[in-house]
Amino acid sequence: MPAPIQPSIALLGLARLQAGLVSSAQCNAHGLPNAHRRRLVAAGDWQRPTRGVFDTGESDPGLHPNDLRRLRSTWLALLAYPGSAAVGACALALLGGAGLPPDIVPEAAFPDGSGREPRDGIVLRQYQRFPRVAAGGRFAAEPAHALAQALPTLDREHAVAVMDSLLNKRILTPTGLRKARRLIKKRRDGAKTEGWWVLVDGRSQSPVESAARLRCVDAGIPPDDLQRDLFDDAGRFLGRADLAWYLGDGHWLLVELDSDEFHTSAEQVRQDAARQNGLLRDGKHVLLRFFTRHIHEGDEMTDAIRSVLTREGWAPGRPIPPAPARRSRRR
Repeated sequence: MPAPIQPSIALLGLARLQAGLVSSAQCNAHGLPNAHRRRLVAAGDWQRPTRGVFDTGESDPGLHPNDLRRLRSTWLALLAYPGSAAVGACALALLGGAGLPPDIVPEAAFPDGSGREPRDGIVLRQYQRFPRVAAGGRFAAEPAHALAQALPTLDREHAVAVMDSLLNKRILTPTGLRKARRLIKKRRDGAKTEGWWVLVDGRSQSPVESAARLRCVDAGIPPDDLQRDLFDDAGRFLGRADLAWYLGDGHWLLVELDSDEFHTSAEQVRQDAARQNGLLRDGKHVLLRFFTRHIHEGDEMTDAIRSVLTREGWAPGRPIPPAPARRSRRR
């Protein structure tokens, strides 16, 4: 028996761009015939998640595991139904939106609204006349339509987080957000989203910041500012805080959020320490730091924040001072 043909470097490179997946057509184009694909599957080197799609086990090492899971769902749908476009949460993942659940339903749709039999957990939607944009070498529903398609499938935390992310990354403009809101009002399943729109804030730079902000809002202690820049009396930049509450007389309660407690590099720890030391340098401010687990497990975070705010006589709605003009900004 002749030695099996091995996947080419080009094919494996393509797989890394597609969350580890390749289609039968792509294998043929890169000189890997069906017989050799079957051998790779039989040997356990490859998997076949659905007809015409193969999981090579290759992936971009720079991707967070949760991002990889979301993109795998997206590419599974796109490769299973050639000519389709990513829709809903899959479109948002392909467009680069953060804040989605780690596991999303593989879903796509054909531009003409035609249907196919769903298989292996992949859903083919029959959306009519939705605009598409290029993304990742394929097509996805344009951001406002994708958001309107996705929101009814999400809970409040993930919905607000992904809307924050779309605005922060300029994937969606405020005008686009209003368009998505108009689109979702036409859907029977869109009513549950009505109270979410006022919670969106594109200044949040990560899903963990969005989640922490929502916990504080629910606890009756909404932050006075996000991504607050602090300066000393000479106008020198001290640092930036994720969440901030004004305590009066130039004093702030500052909250720093660490989105990944167990995967922080030594360099990131050094940068965090330098930033936090800068924020405390002039002795005016109180700084608290929390990890993801503090947000989702019990009331430790909100209790600690409330304790400081009560001690300092904070009240919601107090006017906050504008940040002074920057003379030197180093982080």
